Amino acid sequence: MGASKKKVKEKKESKLIYVPFIVLVVVLVVILMLPSIKSVVNPSSSSSGFPLFQMLKVSNTDYASGNSVEVYFISWLGCPYGASDSWALYEALSHYGQINATPIYSDVEGIPEYVNSFQTITGKVPGLQFTSFKSNSTVQFNFIYLIGRIFTNNNSFSLLNGTMLTYSGDSIVNFELNELKQEAPSWVYNLITQYQINENPPGSTEPIAYEGNPPHIASTIIITGPKGTYMMIGYDQSANYNEMTPPAVLAQSGLTPQQIFQGLKNNSLPPQVYSVINSEAQQILSIIQNEMG
Repeated sequence: MGASKKKVKEKKESKLIYVPFIVLVVVLVVILMLPSIKSVVNPSSSSSGFPLFQMLKVSNTDYASGNSVEVYFISWLGCPYGASDSWALYEALSHYGQINATPIYSDVEGIPEYVNSFQTITGKVPGLQFTSFKSNSTVQFNFIYLIGRIFTNNNSFSLLNGTMLTYSGDSIVNFELNELKQEAPSWVYNLITQYQINENPPGSTEPIAYEGNPPHIASTIIITGPKGTYMMIGYDQSANYNEMTPPAVLAQSGLTPQQIFQGLKNNSLPPQVYSVINSEAQQILSIIQNEMG
């Protein structure tokens, strides 16, 4: 009888030995998934009134002067979402002035492949770096690149002039906020801090800026005019092609930034590439035209 109890006890103890290892495996799985989960904050927020992956009206206030419309693009050179947005901005704003840009690639990062999915691909997104805009209308375009590129292999980031700085913790966010405060109107700064620093997106436990690896300000488009102010953080999820996200379509197109730029100018882009660019461009145009109407 005593021997039997002893065997039962030994069996229970042997099972308990594996518990810490099981917990460790679960924790490791969660940690490994975090970059993917963070790059695709639950898209169900689309119906929540939070301007993530969708263009939403965030204020009835007109921050532009007179009857003009102002478009702001806040980004950094290596951002894959910013690269994706740049084509739509070029296509839309070409209707309102002369826009100059240089074809570039984003940094190599994990890119959400499909809408409503945590599946990612690793790649770089073809994009444009805006250099100037000369308006021939009441529409003004302002672009602000807060930093250059981020190098996670040695914890450094570059400035637009090529200067390299090291980062730790939230230092990139702090640097970018300081740049934004100097370069943008206070209302732009306030909207960025409200939706990226102070508020959590639905389904998230922390603000967007702190979900990046490393933490940084996410690319944002803001449009303001007589009818109020609209905002979008990240890419336009509604511009997907057969559920594939715009950044993924561009990254997997096999086209260089120069080829997309030329194809956009002479209307010779592959259907899926033109679709994601034009869909977001039409969204931007619709808002601008509504503001002007």
